[in-house]
Amino acid sequence: MLIETKLVNYLAFKVAMLPNSGLFHGRMGVILALYCYGVVHDNRILCDYVSNILQDANNDYFDGDTSIENGLAGLGLGFTLLYKAGMYQDDLNDLLSDIDKRIMSVDPRRIDDYSFRKGAPGIYYYIKTRQNVGQECISIHKDYIEELEANIQAHFYGENKMESLMGSLKQPTWKTEDYLEKDCGIDNGCAYFLLKDSYDKVFSR
Repeated sequence: MLIETKLVNYLAFKVAMLPNSGLFHGRMGVILALYCYGVVHDNRILCDYVSNILQDANNDYFDGDTSIENGLAGLGLGFTLLYKAGMYQDDLNDLLSDIDKRIMSVDPRRIDDYSFRKGAPGIYYYIKTRQNVGQECISIHKDYIEELEANIQAHFYGENKMESLMGSLKQPTWKTEDYLEKDCGIDNGCAYFLLKDSYDKVFSR
């Protein structure tokens, strides 16, 4: 438990300084991990702290990158999961309007990457998550969703199951206590340990 507390404090210190704002390797993922940890352990101070940092998380995304790993779909998924975890009660259609417009600016019929991290399946996973949080998803147009779905179905064969966020993350090969100077992200980084232990507890409620 002492190592876990030190890791939480370390990530809380580092999160605002991370140059990458993305979900897998950057600020959004670390915020998600810390917030879920705070919810599970009833740490309101930690939850409030990362909530304050979140307001800057979508200001420096990689324009044109629509992926779930480093781009817009990942930010959208992060905001959606934080909403689902109880961080805020905003209308996601308003909150994510700009991100969704930028995602839709890329013709879904022309996306030719079918990997979860960088391609169409990751974007689709974000959209499906949006559609299952109790708010009607209207900021992503129906025709865009249908065209993206058709593209995936035409190239995504039945034996390949659609991945999930946790299933797509790489677990670090090093021990939790060796976190210093390691990557902070949820993919092969320090925050993976916090998210792995808290994700199901938060989102299976």
